[in-house]
Amino acid sequence: MHRQFRWIAAVVLMGVVGTVGRAADIYVSPTGSDTAAGTSAQPLQSLLRARDAACNARHNAPNEPVTVWLGGGKYVLPNTFELSAADSGTTQAPTIYRAIDGQSPRLIGGRLLAAKDFHPITNPQTLARIPAALQGKIVEVDLDALNVQHVKRFADSFADNGNLLELFVNGNRMPLSRFPNDGYMAMKRVLDNAGGPATKSTNDSPDWAVTKTKGQGGTFEYREAFYADHERWAKQLDRGVWFKGYWRVTWQNEAIRVGSIDTQKHTVTFAKPIAGGIGNKYTRPAGNGQEKYWVLNLLEEVDVPGEWAIDFKDHKLYFYPPTDLSTAEVMISDSDAPVITLANASRITLRGLTLEGSLRDGVHIKGGDNNLIAGCTVRNVTRMGIVVERGTNHTVQSCDVYGIGWGGIWVTGGDDSVTPRVASGHRVVNNHIHHFNQIQTIYGGGINIGYTDGGKNHTPAVGVYVAHNLVHDTPHAGMLFSSWDSIFEYNEVFRYATISNDIGAFYSYDYFNNMGNITFRYNLMHDSDEGDGIYFDTDQRDMHVYGNIAYLKSAGSRGWGFLYKIGTQAKNPTNIECYNNLAIACRRGFNFFTAMPKESRIENNVAINCDTPWEYNTVTGGKGASVKGGFATGPMKTYDADPGFVDIAHLDFRLKPNAQLRKDLPNFKPIPVAKIGLYVDEYRKSLPTNDQIDRFNLRTKKANLGYEILDRK
Repeated sequence: MHRQFRWIAAVVLMGVVGTVGRAADIYVSPTGSDTAAGTSAQPLQSLLRARDAACNARHNAPNEPVTVWLGGGKYVLPNTFELSAADSGTTQAPTIYRAIDGQSPRLIGGRLLAAKDFHPITNPQTLARIPAALQGKIVEVDLDALNVQHVKRFADSFADNGNLLELFVNGNRMPLSRFPNDGYMAMKRVLDNAGGPATKSTNDSPDWAVTKTKGQGGTFEYREAFYADHERWAKQLDRGVWFKGYWRVTWQNEAIRVGSIDTQKHTVTFAKPIAGGIGNKYTRPAGNGQEKYWVLNLLEEVDVPGEWAIDFKDHKLYFYPPTDLSTAEVMISDSDAPVITLANASRITLRGLTLEGSLRDGVHIKGGDNNLIAGCTVRNVTRMGIVVERGTNHTVQSCDVYGIGWGGIWVTGGDDSVTPRVASGHRVVNNHIHHFNQIQTIYGGGINIGYTDGGKNHTPAVGVYVAHNLVHDTPHAGMLFSSWDSIFEYNEVFRYATISNDIGAFYSYDYFNNMGNITFRYNLMHDSDEGDGIYFDTDQRDMHVYGNIAYLKSAGSRGWGFLYKIGTQAKNPTNIECYNNLAIACRRGFNFFTAMPKESRIENNVAINCDTPWEYNTVTGGKGASVKGGFATGPMKTYDADPGFVDIAHLDFRLKPNAQLRKDLPNFKPIPVAKIGLYVDEYRKSLPTNDQIDRFNLRTKKANLGYEILDRK
């Protein structure tokens, strides 16, 4: 709302809220009334009325802080709750929206359904699609009767949720139906790639750039074990059948509409092609017979409690409830706006709030300066938990972010087009981010600082401070980074890359002119079957890497602790600064690639129980070349067993007084492991226990995708 009209609304409200006009404290409660005084005893009911009252209070007393106190309960928001420049505070007098101590206000961007909205299925044709044992257990919702918006037919291909609503029961995301319920099917062989070269690709022939743009998509033969299943799905093609899969590489995961299923030849042909086509890119044209896929959103596959599907033809939602709906809280996400938007607003604090239920983000900050998101819980949103877009000196601190469809916290800002570069000043500190990438399974990142489209586009994220965050449980990257001048320190990342490989706890793919001067120090990365540690997938200009621990216990095909690639070094020589790091139980400890070995600093690194401790490469004749004997600039040490840590099994990497490592590398500086990870502050009153986060358990439900990354070794 424009400032003038906001003020008019506030003036009108003065006659309602009375004393609120000059007060610095405004109270709101789901059980309040918008005709009340806005006091503790007589709270307002809606956030919109509270916002107008806060604007009024700010106008009457511009030098006094304004605090909107939210009582516990549910605030259902049909639209994004937007705070603009008119709502801004000042340095001495911020505007604060916070929970009343001891209470839990929930800002819900979704829509609550009642038990009466679910009905028994009576249509004989629909019942015929359901196994007899499940008839009477699966119920339906008439979406047209409820005027639900996000139920349109999927696009022919998509990588996210297809713009479909989401369903939650008692705060838990319900899974869209799929077959198989766990794991995947695997193609037998590809008959038509429908995109990309027909032969094995290399980096010199990027197959994502060679794609059919018209006509049908690829064709593959399916396996005998799934003959009956594909025959069942073939009967529903008029309703729409989509397969989702890792069709060619582990970093590409799309759903594609099935055009036809030939039950005699046992083949599937897609309606449209995708970038790069189908089939493992290294074993064209037939693929490798391990390309994983599954079917999603079919009533026929609603067969375990919690599963649901939407029939685009009937406009019905079919659901197998996991509990009694009469006593459950059922929510659907049907809004594509963030729960809260800060648009060019400044010096606003959001504290102790729970935000959930949007098909977009939990909080989205656009521009402004010095906003603080602190002690909040963001969960069950479809895109990003918290987005900081441009602006300066915003802070996200001590928040819990989980159950996210894509990424946790995404940050941009600053200016790298001028000299000297202008830092954003953003801070991402002491946050617990877990169980993300639940729908869009790749390239979300628990924290993303400037990473965009694998180097295809560039988004400045200059001078961001990322510290003391705990990130775990994701199928892909722990953190993503690019741009310039950021610091990552005292972070803990574990149980990442649980499905895909060729990704890191810290990962970037960007080029020489787009990023550099980033510091990684005192970070702990552990327990990842398929992931790498700190991974520069192409250029690594002026990176500072010291005091980090990679304890991967890798059982997969990857597991590189510290990985540098050749990038564009044939044209842009780069040195390496990598010292005082630990690589433990990694398949490969350190892989160095530099065109400037004499200008590098590589020393006092330690590899313990690694299959291959060191690999050294430089550039000769414009190409990479292995260097026997290496080019370390100082002492390096390899061990086959524990060289003297207090308790390596429980991540206590303090050195004992008589540790062999102290004797062998007297210049190795002990890593301040006690400071790594979360800490208690005014916004985070306690820490999760090891049992609560299952810190020492590597085992996951991961199913190896069977892809070797042949062009990235």
